[in-house]
Amino acid sequence: MLSRRAQRLWLFGILIWVTLALLSAAQNGTWRALTGRPVDWLVILPNSLADWLTCGMFTPAFYLMVRRFPVRGERWWSALPPHLAASIAFVLLKVAVYAPLFRLLNPANPRSYRDVLFSGFYADWLAYWAAVGVIHAIEYYRESRERELEATQLALENLRSQLQPHFLFNTLQSISTLIHRDPAAADRMLTDLSDLLRLSLRSTMSQEVPLRDELDFLARYLEIMRVRFGDRLVIRVDVSDDVMNALVPSLVLQPIVENAIRHGMADRPDVGHVAVSGRRNGDTLRLEVADDGPGLPESLPGNGIGLANTRERLARLYEERGTVEMLAEGGLTVRLTMPYRT
Repeated sequence: MLSRRAQRLWLFGILIWVTLALLSAAQNGTWRALTGRPVDWLVILPNSLADWLTCGMFTPAFYLMVRRFPVRGERWWSALPPHLAASIAFVLLKVAVYAPLFRLLNPANPRSYRDVLFSGFYADWLAYWAAVGVIHAIEYYRESRERELEATQLALENLRSQLQPHFLFNTLQSISTLIHRDPAAADRMLTDLSDLLRLSLRSTMSQEVPLRDELDFLARYLEIMRVRFGDRLVIRVDVSDDVMNALVPSLVLQPIVENAIRHGMADRPDVGHVAVSGRRNGDTLRLEVADDGPGLPESLPGNGIGLANTRERLARLYEERGTVEMLAEGGLTVRLTMPYRT
């Protein structure tokens, strides 16, 4: 059973060869009409399809040659002799298949193997090199996409490796402080921490998750923060129901909320407020994290751990449609913009 990717490649290949056959038939018919010769589509079209599809049946061999002898790197020229030999072998084999078909389709005008070979040698030879060039382009694109995904995965793992020790240190320090003063609160923090780590491990291989799952993860983190800061911290989450299934980068909100709490609550004796909101605007999803702290701190010029990783991940996943903005008006608001899709 072919994989879905292999099925798509086969379908794409057949489409290409059939399209070339139809274009060739159209050119042949047009040339006959312009020169005053009869245009018999029942003869032209089958001949054209037979000619091009006998080329197309060798597509797997073309693909194997590109994989085995890619024309790239400093020694790209070393792959040319095998391809040259393969191109000649392809022409000979292709004509061996096509010549009997030609005689079957044109009983009034039979041609020998030699006639078919020399009448279309250069066209078939060029067809090999054109196919190899197209397959090279497809492979370059596939490898480029894989490198981008690997880089994004590394950025995600880097984010986790940077955030988890810092977060665990603060949480365990809070539990240590509470364990004798308020054992029940310490127990709740341990339970929430366990849930948080379990959710984090569950989404280790996910680049994107539904916003609903991201908010569930964030809720576990916020429960820990509420126990840690008590009545000094007020957190409000206001996300529209219609965006709950929107796909967002995994762990995109927690580091930004952590920055908002850390900098918004820094050295302040009164109550701090943090608000998380999410709205859809056409084909765009907008997430905001706002605090009423002192604004943009000097220690966070937009390149803190959380924001730097978030900016890089959005750029890799969504290119110019993924942005991070910071608005320092009556506190600090971090706005994430990305394509809306489910």
